[in-house]
Amino acid sequence: IVKMITRALFASSLPLIIAVASTAEDTPHYLPHTLGNPPCLRSCSRSNDVLTYDTLQKCVDRCADLGHCCRNRLDTGDDVEDSSDGLLSCANGCEIAFFSTTVDACELQCEDGNNFDGCDYKHPNPFTKLFDKCGDCDCNKYYAVSSTDCRDGCRQAETLDEFYNYTDIGGCVTEDIPRFLFAGQSNMVGYPGEAKESLFLELINTLKAAGGKKPKIQQMRKYLINASKSTWGSSQMEAKLMFKLRKYIKKKNFNTEDYKKAICSFTDPLDGQLDCERNVSPTACGNDFGPELMFGHSFPKKKSPLKGKRIGIIKIAQGGTTIKKNWMKVNDGKEYNYWQYMVDGITASNGSIEAFVWFQGESDSLDSPDKEDYLDNLTTFVGDIRNEISKSSTKFKTPADVPVVIVELGNWIYLDIDTTVVEAQRTFVNNTANTVRVNTGINDNPKKRLSKFYHFNAASQMIIGDRIAKAVAKLLGEDS
Repeated sequence: IVKMITRALFASSLPLIIAVASTAEDTPHYLPHTLGNPPCLRSCSRSNDVLTYDTLQKCVDRCADLGHCCRNRLDTGDDVEDSSDGLLSCANGCEIAFFSTTVDACELQCEDGNNFDGCDYKHPNPFTKLFDKCGDCDCNKYYAVSSTDCRDGCRQAETLDEFYNYTDIGGCVTEDIPRFLFAGQSNMVGYPGEAKESLFLELINTLKAAGGKKPKIQQMRKYLINASKSTWGSSQMEAKLMFKLRKYIKKKNFNTEDYKKAICSFTDPLDGQLDCERNVSPTACGNDFGPELMFGHSFPKKKSPLKGKRIGIIKIAQGGTTIKKNWMKVNDGKEYNYWQYMVDGITASNGSIEAFVWFQGESDSLDSPDKEDYLDNLTTFVGDIRNEISKSSTKFKTPADVPVVIVELGNWIYLDIDTTVVEAQRTFVNNTANTVRVNTGINDNPKKRLSKFYHFNAASQMIIGDRIAKAVAKLLGEDS
């Protein structure tokens, strides 16, 4: 799985107490829209199309033996750069070799990439994200990248069995299944590991192990209390709710890539293309998971017209974004705006979208007039999304027939920052037919709250995913 660089919710202009938790990479960066025409949702399940860290590392090790510095960018480490000096690295050449048929073809792509005027080079293969040529590959005494490095990678891969096996089947083959459009900022992307990296496996292993309800809840509470911003009340509440989800988590395929009932794609606008679709897993739609993980496992079990069916999740998200500047149609074509990615995701679905799920608003809560304008902006944005979905499908008579789920912001915004956007979300749902609001832990009773951490934690993300599944099932049931 390609690493996902952590982007928190905050910009550099925020108050110091917030900026301490941020990173320099939290602010979204503009890239020209480069999706194919027409856009396509492809399956990336074919084994010879999936490049893993271990496979790429075999070639990168050979690059290192030659003295090349730039590392395997499928590494999940935060300090890994694609390349530097405006040129493609030896490791980049290895990656291009995996998606090539011959060494000559690989070297031609290296030449095209090196000659490309700009920092971000897009290889023609639909499964390869943009190569950033303007990083800083500085390790030990080697740091410079030369024009021949990429070709070295092509040649080093020649005698490795996993490389030069790529077959382009051509065309666009999109599976005919119901899908759901998930979009928003970093809590839709999903960074639950930031609260406590080990928490996910601690919870999963506890629920899979032998033992009764009470000791399992007690054990999970002990793990949860050590996550960032956890309280006794939130830990106890999350432990109880996690126990209720054990029927999904106890399945052998929950923490694997073998789950067949749901597939997902994660399009980061920085990559410049729609992601391919793969089986839902904890790392299928990002380096970590968002609400799609539990949604993919629980929704097919919910009572709805789609119960038991295989489903797809189209996730398009970017951290640190505001609704008007980054997502609304009114700013389409401007820097930092991702409206066209939403349109392309809808178009590529071939009319298969059943509902829209929106999880965003933290950044708007931090500044005026964004927070005061949020209700009007949300109303316009959802209306435009509904129009696009309605145009793509014959299942909806009017745009208002498109079900919409608004995922409410969490406690860290509501209790410590500002309530304006949360109140706008509630007003929108109260005043708009065929919509549902999903609570993410806000409660007057501290014993009934979820995590207050700005990126939640592993338990709260799974609980939120299940709540979204219940909300969608309710909307589809009412519509049937």
